[in-house]
Amino acid sequence: MSGQAPRSTKPDLTSDDRLAGRRRLLAASVGLAALLVVGRAVQLQGFEGAKWKAEAARQHETRVPLPARRGAIYDRDGVPLALTRETFAVSIATREIRDRDEAVRRLVRALGLTRAQARRATDRRDPWVDLPGRYTVEQRRKLGELRGVHVARKLERFYPQGAVGREVLGGVSGDGRALGGIEQAMDSLLSGEDGFSVMRRDARGRKEGSISLPAVPPRDGADVHLTLDFDLQEIADAALEEAVASTKAAGGDLLLADPKTGELLAAVSKRAGGVRDLSAFIEPYEPGSTIKPFFVATLLQNGRATLNDRVFAENGRWADPNGRVHTDVHAYDWLTLRDALRVSSNIAMAKLAPRLPAGEQYAGLRDFGFGTPTGVEYPVEASGRLPRPDRWSKMTAASLATGYEVSVTPVQMTLAYGALANGGDLMEPRLVREVRDAGGKTVERHAPRRVRRAVDPRIAAELRQVLVSVVEDGTASRASLATFEVAGKTGTARRTGADGRYEAGAYNATFVGFFPARDPQLVIYVKLDRPRGDYYGGLTAAPVTRATLQAILAARSPGLDRRVLLAARARADAPSPSGAAPAAEPALTGSEGTYVFESAQAPAKGVARRDPVPVPDLAGRSLREGARRLHALGFHVRVQGAGTVVSTRPAAGTVRARGDTISLIAEGR
Repeated sequence: MSGQAPRSTKPDLTSDDRLAGRRRLLAASVGLAALLVVGRAVQLQGFEGAKWKAEAARQHETRVPLPARRGAIYDRDGVPLALTRETFAVSIATREIRDRDEAVRRLVRALGLTRAQARRATDRRDPWVDLPGRYTVEQRRKLGELRGVHVARKLERFYPQGAVGREVLGGVSGDGRALGGIEQAMDSLLSGEDGFSVMRRDARGRKEGSISLPAVPPRDGADVHLTLDFDLQEIADAALEEAVASTKAAGGDLLLADPKTGELLAAVSKRAGGVRDLSAFIEPYEPGSTIKPFFVATLLQNGRATLNDRVFAENGRWADPNGRVHTDVHAYDWLTLRDALRVSSNIAMAKLAPRLPAGEQYAGLRDFGFGTPTGVEYPVEASGRLPRPDRWSKMTAASLATGYEVSVTPVQMTLAYGALANGGDLMEPRLVREVRDAGGKTVERHAPRRVRRAVDPRIAAELRQVLVSVVEDGTASRASLATFEVAGKTGTARRTGADGRYEAGAYNATFVGFFPARDPQLVIYVKLDRPRGDYYGGLTAAPVTRATLQAILAARSPGLDRRVLLAARARADAPSPSGAAPAAEPALTGSEGTYVFESAQAPAKGVARRDPVPVPDLAGRSLREGARRLHALGFHVRVQGAGTVVSTRPAAGTVRARGDTISLIAEGR
């Protein structure tokens, strides 16, 4: 029919067909989802399994560091100078505590807290309390295990000898970082290697140990044994401190060394403000007259002069051909080279300087170690300055001959005098003797090392005799020990300021020498910076030398070979060619448990030997300090017993004349 719509040719979908379609779609979706799950599982298990396994372990395990014990530092005889002790920090999680009364009792009994402090520390209103201070291993043992009380092991550095030697040792910061000195120089050996333990964590994050989990034990640091002798270090420290105070100096340095080995037996530096750097290694200065023996040695070594050559000293003032004026403290006319060195004539040295070609003068000073680092075991060392000949001016040769236009460090000067003392060998300085691992096995031994032959032994012997005369009747007479011969040389040199120019009225006063002169066991170096009043080395540094040597001789264990000392005294006691008997001075005797020493101190110029002085009260002081106090007053000293001074004979307060003998009576050890 017209106007009627055509019938659709698509078949009608029954409900069963629609249901079947939905099933197929669902099955396909489930299959696709399963395929995705299986694929993801394959990815996680097959390709990322190790990663997620480690993450799971991380969530259930934690590493706890096990710090290594830092190695100890000892002196040459095993005296501890730096140690590490185990301590514990205690913290309290107050809301974890189940029995507050028991916690309070434990804190009071084990840690020494008052009951009020313990109750405040366990008050639940503050969820976490850190107890101040550190606690010992014994306190930790007494505390035991208590829920809510958390203990952390700490390793702390401490120095059992206090401030003595700290400029050598350096320090360690709170986070374990080495700060200067031997601590820094030997840090790689001292520090060891930290370990760790692995602990499980439960669902609440609480740690619990497990022996099934891996752990790496710490490797403790090695122990360092120094060449220092603590007795000598303590003596040197006290002597320099007293000298700096009495001269009102800005600071100073004092070194003691073994001339045969180069081992440093004591090294002390004092600076304003309590600075603890060892300036004896790091601060160069112009040495002045203490360098003259090496100029003379170079003249003799190269055949440019003999000790008997005569020089006209111009009666104390001379203008050289370059117009430079040279002066001497005292006026002299004709001097032999021997006497010129004994009286420290600047004019004689300047006049003799042209005899040495520049290359020979430079090489001579270089051979004694000037202008180059010594190699001492310290984090920082200055090399000083010795200009090459091609940089010299017309006045440099004369300046070098008198100790200017050259800068040296105290340790360089000490080793140079050591070469004169030992027969001509320049030794490398040693501050570390050996290193031992945590089990006590020696892993490093720093043996003495000769750098070079600096001067012929015959010339060294001749100069030793001249340096003895310097102390006996030259510029260093205040370093004299009478029948114990001391050899040495004084120096007084102007100081430069920050702008490089000389400061008006600012000087370094120095003495360097060795003892005993005939068979030296010690090289001693003393320098005072900017002493006020008398600033000459002979008036300030030389007396420090004498006081130091007297204290060393008075000490019970001074680190000297007494057989050598007695032999040296026997030679000195031999009748002189003139038949004059030697002055009676030190008497060394001894018996087990008792050491007796007598010494005399020559009175200072201008002080009458019989000038009366009250005997000081020295009860309770160490023998060393007591002897030093009496020596400073000009008394002879006799020490009987060992330990601490209990009395003097005559008694404290008794007036006695300088030069009298005072006995120190000691008991205990």
